[in-house]
Amino acid sequence: MDGLADAVQWMFAMYFFVLMAGALIQMVPDWAQYPVARWIVACCEPYLWVFRRHLRPLRVGRAAVDLSWLAAVVVFLIVEAGVDTTLTQLTTS
Repeated sequence: MDGLADAVQWMFAMYFFVLMAGALIQMVPDWAQYPVARWIVACCEPYLWVFRRHLRPLRVGRAAVDLSWLAAVVVFLIVEAGVDTTLTQLTTS
């Protein structure tokens, strides 16, 4: 069971890095032209779509701030902590 817990934690860590990379890519439009960047954004979009459906961009003057990234990361970290706690309890018992 310990190997499964490590694999799940590793997958959460990798997806967290993909989310952070996707946020950076969307902040710097020039990076979106690279194939790796398109792949990263494509990996983030299904998860972010859940939040974008309910959270519209916040208008600040002529600019818009996308709050879906913030909400997605907060929910992701809460779920990761819950899964980590559950897996820790399962492996110690």
